[in-house]
Formats: sequence, structure tokens, C-alpha cells
Amino acid sequence: INPDIRPNNLKYVILEIKTNPKEPNLVEELLKIPQLRMLDGIFGDFSLFGLLIFKSPEDYYRTLNIIDNIMAKSYFKKYQIIETIKVFKTNGISLRKKRLSIKERLIDEFNNKNVSTMDTVIIELQEKINLNQIANKDKEIPIEYEPRKFPGLIIRIEEASIIIFSEGKIIFSDIKDKGIQFIDKIIKTLEKIGIRLDRKLFDSDFEVDAIDYIILNILRDSQGLKPISTYEIRNIFQEEHQIEISQSTIHNRIKRLEEKGVILNYTVNFHPKKIGYEGKFLLRIKPKDPSKYDELATKLDINNDITDLFRIGEQYGLFAIVRVKKIGDYATFLRNLYGSEDIEDTYTNFVLDELITHTNFAIL
Repeated sequence: INPDIRPNNLKYVILEIKTNPKEPNLVEELLKIPQLRMLDGIFGDFSLFGLLIFKSPEDYYRTLNIIDNIMAKSYFKKYQIIETIKVFKTNGISLRKKRLSIKERLIDEFNNKNVSTMDTVIIELQEKINLNQIANKDKEIPIEYEPRKFPGLIIRIEEASIIIFSEGKIIFSDIKDKGIQFIDKIIKTLEKIGIRLDRKLFDSDFEVDAIDYIILNILRDSQGLKPISTYEIRNIFQEEHQIEISQSTIHNRIKRLEEKGVILNYTVNFHPKKIGYEGKFLLRIKPKDPSKYDELATKLDINNDITDLFRIGEQYGLFAIVRVKKIGDYATFLRNLYGSEDIEDTYTNFVLDELITHTNFAIL
């Protein structure tokens, strides 16, 4: 779910707690809070790290009172709440890119990747693409489309390939050493075959209403091993919310939430360690120049090891969640980070145990 939704942006809040193994009931009480999306045991001054997401100020203050009551019964009674000022990245999804048009995103991808070494750029549209229509549209463009052999449509330009899939994914391969003129040629080719590149993936004027919120919560929290159907969503509206709503209305609302950029993507939840991601780190970053927080965040945004990135109101003003496959990979990550010469200092917490284990982020 896009945190920049209106009328109230989703509020991301960091919770740090000092506890000890003799009070497991504290963790049990925290896990009952539905707004708690992440809870980790960590090494450092605090023992627990939590990430909570709220849909309104009232929701936030009501939950804050619950946390205060839980902590009043704790042994140390030591905790702190850090409000995020801005969300740059969540679950591996760049919100900066979501604010760009398709054309701007394409240029951004080429500019931020080292095309002297990188060979592939991927863009995903929030709409289906009619490949048959493209294949029959313009005979001047060299198009290869044989759906019985391969599901994608291929366009070759200067020994590079554009591979277009009907679900909206476009892969640009063999782009090593291609410059800005090549990007212009790609953009003109895509526009010529009818792919809209001027549309932005997020409508900042669109407002989510109470029914939309319920749909979003159901999509996020009520999925099983199989994707939930609109008929099942209708039944949840009837049984849990006593609201009569048709299946077609639910379908149309979900489609609109996708088109307006409120729904960022669909994904599966998984256990990171079971697929080889052994290391999770919480990283605070202090830039050399405090006036360049946004500029630094843009550079960090493209780092695939960083799954979440926030601006917070502290001396170390950027807070990142970092995932690596091997613990030793984090040392390489830090060396590369300091190599940019934009960083003055960092502070790291190592995650010992993920108490809310199932999550999602981009796997590369």
C-alpha cells in the first residue's frame, strides 16, 4: 500500500524497547497490536525493534496509549518512539520512482544504473499490454512475436532488445555502453507502438474513502495460500463489517486503487532465512552535509540491499533496513556505502531474531 495516500498519509512509526527474556508476556501483548507490521529482537541498547503503520492520527494516538500501558508493566520501562518524516522506500519498492512518469522512470533507471557494466533494465507498468495489437500496428518496426514459442514481444534496436510482456513488464536487455541517444530512440519506439509513457503511476489528488480502507486491509491481512477472491472479500464485508457491497463494485474499486497508484504491487509473504537471507540490519546514517538528505536518499534508494528507507528527525537522520544473504556481506555493503564519500557516520543494530517472521521485499 502506498504510504502517500490521501486524505491522511499512512504514518510509519519506529518503536524501540528495552526488555529481558524473563518477560515474554510483553512480546505477546505487543503482537496483539494489529498496526505492528515488524517486530525484531536486536543487539544493542534496546532489545526489541518494531515498525508500526497507522492510517490516521486517531489510530496512532489510540495505539500509543496501548503501548504506554504495556510498557508501564515492564521491568525496565525503557522505550522510545521515533516518528518517520518521509518514506523513501518500503518493502523494496521505491516511492520516488512511483511519483515519476513512465518516461521519467525509464530515463532514471538508465541514469542510475552503470550502463557500462549493467546489461538489463526492467520497467513495470500498472496496466495490461495488448501484444497482438502492437504486432499488427507498425510493420516498419522490427517486431518478433510468436506467442506459441515465447510469451513476450521482442523489438530489436541497435543489437539491444526490448521484450514486452502482456502483464505490463518491459525488459531492456543488451544495453551495455548505450548512451542517452539510445534512450531517446527507445522512448520514440515505445510511443510509436502505442505504449503511453507520460502517465504517472500515482495520482496525488486521489482520496481513499472508508470502503477503500477496508478493501486494502482485507487484501493485506486476509490472504491465505491462495489469493483472496472478490467474492470472499464481499463475504468479509457482510460478516465482519455488516456492509452490503457487490462483487463487481469491489472489483472496480480494486482496479481503481491499482490505477491511481494506491496499491503498489501484489506479493507473497515469505520467511527470509528459509530462502537464504541470513542477515538483517537496522542502519542509521549521518550524511556529511545535512542539506543533502534527499540527494543521499536518492542514491541509497537504488541499492537493492536496502529494503526500507526513512527520514527521521534525529542526528542520524536516515534509517534503513538492510537485507543480505550472508552476514559477511554486510561488511562489503558498508565499505561500498562509505566509498561514496557522502557519509560521515553510521550506527548499526544486528537483528538476532525476527518475531514477526513473514515479510516481503524484492529478491534478486
